[in-house]
Amino acid sequence: MKYKILTVEDDPHVASLIESLLAGRDFETDMAYTGEDALEKIKGHPDLILLDRGLPDMEGMEVCRRIREDKRFRGIPIIILSAKDKIAERVEGLYIGADDYVTKPFDNSELIARIEAVLRRGEFAAHLKEEKETLVGELKRIIDQELITPFFQPIFDLATSRPLGFEVFGRPSESGPLSNPEFLFKVAINTGMYVDLEMLCWRKAIAKWNGSSADVKLFLNCSPYLIESGRFDNDLLLQQGLLPERTVLELTERIAIQDYEKLYSRINEFKKMDLGIAVDDVGCGFASLNTVAEVKPDYLKIDTPLIRSIHKDQLKQDIVHAIVHFSQKSGIITIAEGIEKEEELQKVKELGINAGQGYLLARPDKEIRTFPRPNPSGS
Repeated sequence: MKYKILTVEDDPHVASLIESLLAGRDFETDMAYTGEDALEKIKGHPDLILLDRGLPDMEGMEVCRRIREDKRFRGIPIIILSAKDKIAERVEGLYIGADDYVTKPFDNSELIARIEAVLRRGEFAAHLKEEKETLVGELKRIIDQELITPFFQPIFDLATSRPLGFEVFGRPSESGPLSNPEFLFKVAINTGMYVDLEMLCWRKAIAKWNGSSADVKLFLNCSPYLIESGRFDNDLLLQQGLLPERTVLELTERIAIQDYEKLYSRINEFKKMDLGIAVDDVGCGFASLNTVAEVKPDYLKIDTPLIRSIHKDQLKQDIVHAIVHFSQKSGIITIAEGIEKEEELQKVKELGINAGQGYLLARPDKEIRTFPRPNPSGS
């Protein structure tokens, strides 16, 4: 790719020097000798502007400001060239919107290096913009065409080995740039489409759930942001034919909480509707002890890092023992997440945890299977 550089310089000697220097590096060049001339020539959309600080008709700073205020050209990188080597001058140039500031007389190799560095940054920014536009388009397609498949992972009562409920996960139905569900939700959050995506996941899950014979709880992942948004209420479940008493909202922190008082007030309203409340990731993030005390959930889900290799870690055992102790006193059902080893399963049972989920017990599945969990040890 051959870059086009517009040099705005009123000194013919300096202008000729720069033009020769750029041509020798295979840049396409254009010249302007006044501010008004420069504002006219940027309509040709150069890839970079070398802008002299002092011009006969207006200050180079003013030219820079006008370019940055025009949405057609504000993305064009600008390097200011100036004989003034003062910090205040540099700061002013960068503040107005210049991408770099080079003092005269300049070293030829330094000027070329700075031009190439600014162009590289522009290439990277353009790539990121293009990538974002691609991801936004793909996310809109997923939502508009409802390309989400619900997967259900059983949560087993550890005393009976039967499911007490199923947690549902929304997964993209097709392969593509947003195939990874974690990345999918990050893009949705960063582009303001999180609520629409979560609502789609709920609708698809509830439709599948209503077609099953499962007589247990459905755990719906629910960001506090979704509650704060006002987009969720009891009518939403009723419209989908899901009874509140068979539903558990599993609070998980995907987006930072903005208003704790509003969140807690809304949760209390939901509890009066007979909706169950679970707090996810106990031991990290949103699930602080203060949150547990304010929410007063029906279920506590102990985070995977605390369960991982718990049979070999006394400190983890002590922490989980304390969680189980206050949960039992408060009538809260405890659920261990991420159980992958038989030793972990035996230890959480010893510690008095009520229920568990994880790959050892059952992986997420498109089908809702209510059979007792298989015995991994075969005994």
